[in-house]
Amino acid sequence: MSTKNDKELDEKLMNYDGDRYDIVVLASTWAKELKKKSEYKNQPHAVVIKVALDDILSGKVSKDDVLRISAENLAAELKAQEEARKEAERKAKEPMKL
Repeated sequence: MSTKNDKELDEKLMNYDGDRYDIVVLASTWAKELKKKSEYKNQPHAVVIKVALDDILSGKVSKDDVLRISAENLAAELKAQEEARKEAERKAKEPMKL
């Protein structure tokens, strides 16, 4: 991000009338979701946090969107882990093939 964008982000943050701690938590949660996307996977954390903050402060993404997407992705990850565990148990019970 350029210096101009940094100033705009600072101004948005200073003018934000909600709880700034909520913004930090939301931005952190949204940054974790952004890091899963290929375009942000290799970006430094500071860049992703700035993008997340800007997305939230500009209204590009709402608190409800962040919470919904995060919950959906967590549910999908837990389901995949459970399926992998069941598959491992199933394979462990199969007789060895030589």
